Amino acid sequence: MRTTAYRRWLRSIALIEPCHNEPLDASVVAYSLGQMTLTQSTSGVAHYLRDARIIAKSRFNDCLLLRLLLEGSVNARFDAGKVDIKPGDIYLADLANTSELWVQEESKHISVMLPREQVRDVPLHGRILRAEWLPCRMLREHLLNFVEVLRHCRADDVKEMVKVTMELLRFCLRTDETPHGASHAFDDTRERVVHYIDLHLGESDLGVVRLQKVFGVSRSQLYRQFAELGGIQHYIRNKRLQAVLHDLCNEPQRSITEIIEHCGFSTERQFQRAFRARFGMTASQVRAEWISKAIAD
Repeated sequence: MRTTAYRRWLRSIALIEPCHNEPLDASVVAYSLGQMTLTQSTSGVAHYLRDARIIAKSRFNDCLLLRLLLEGSVNARFDAGKVDIKPGDIYLADLANTSELWVQEESKHISVMLPREQVRDVPLHGRILRAEWLPCRMLREHLLNFVEVLRHCRADDVKEMVKVTMELLRFCLRTDETPHGASHAFDDTRERVVHYIDLHLGESDLGVVRLQKVFGVSRSQLYRQFAELGGIQHYIRNKRLQAVLHDLCNEPQRSITEIIEHCGFSTERQFQRAFRARFGMTASQVRAEWISKAIAD
């Protein structure tokens, strides 16, 4: 598959730019397994961008993308900043969020796309499962075996393999890694805080002080729980911005002002500054993109 065909195939996921203006060679083999899609792919050196413009046109905003890097080198930018991904690592992207990838050399991936609702109540976007970590190794070996035997499986066997995949993924996401490589249970407090934030996101007084009172934890505990996501305030603001982006693209009958208020922003000026800083365009521009897409379709 050459550059033009590859761009067309991935246009609902990301904008692709080959490096050095050279043609991009890629191959993709995809298996539709009910709600899950399993993909084997290879790609040359390229830059991948999923921004607000792509999200406004995408039909995958309710999906989670899991990618196992088998060969090559990848740099990625998620909410918490830029990270390096090496062979054997598994990284996750919530497709309602923006992200960037820089593939530094010929790469090979196994990817899984599934509805976000299949994995709830834990932060997902930008989560990295490192190659040396035992739960990651278990999931990696399972994915490799799944791809190996998939074409020979009966329908009932495939259903069982999908079920096992989901169980392993949930186990990995509910397990955290210590600096020494040991593992411990994913902190129940953060899971409950995330769930509470989702339920009360539109309430303008949602913040550190309220969460301290509700959960009986200190400010420092909250910041430690969400340090990898940029801190608790950063997490809440990004959740609100993502909620606005979702509503802009899915509820065209509602005014932008109504959406902003519904998602918990106290002032439009505060919102506009934060939205443009995060997505590189205004809410009005996103709405215009969505309308253009709807007309084109």
